[in-house]
Amino acid sequence: MHIVLTQQDLERLSPSTREELQALLFGSVSDGEEFATDDVPPAFEYADPAEPGDDPWERSYPVADAKVVVETDVEQTRKLVANLSPKSIETLKRFADGVTVSLDSLIGEGNPYETFNDLKRSFVGAVNRRLRTVTKIRTAVLFRKTALAEGEGISVKEQTAQSLRIVLVDS
Repeated sequence: MHIVLTQQDLERLSPSTREELQALLFGSVSDGEEFATDDVPPAFEYADPAEPGDDPWERSYPVADAKVVVETDVEQTRKLVANLSPKSIETLKRFADGVTVSLDSLIGEGNPYETFNDLKRSFVGAVNRRLRTVTKIRTAVLFRKTALAEGEGISVKEQTAQSLRIVLVDS
């Protein structure tokens, strides 16, 4: 059986139902999974072949759900922004200069997102889901956590920042 859900169908679902559906289709998403750090392991890690006498339970096995920060080229970035909301596109413009964006500048009164959960659900989650469609990498994320003197921030890799600049700012 195949079920087709349109964007309008998904928008009519409650946030908790959408999260359950996403968990069912793409694996569970916990609080920190939409952001990655630079020390994220590759999507798959394997140990060297077992030597005689090695304990098979001590070998490394695939780490299938490790999030990987990817870089996007100009064409991928065009496809990425093609199906994002205007609010998400405006927020993405903040990353075009390649500097870390403070969470305090994104969350709270007078900022685009009311809460951290709102930022994750409405922006980071939406962008990462679209990114995974564009790149066909199930574990891809666009943003990485970055420590700032005044708190935490998020950033993108340099090639992605350049692509965002070309697609969103210079065009």
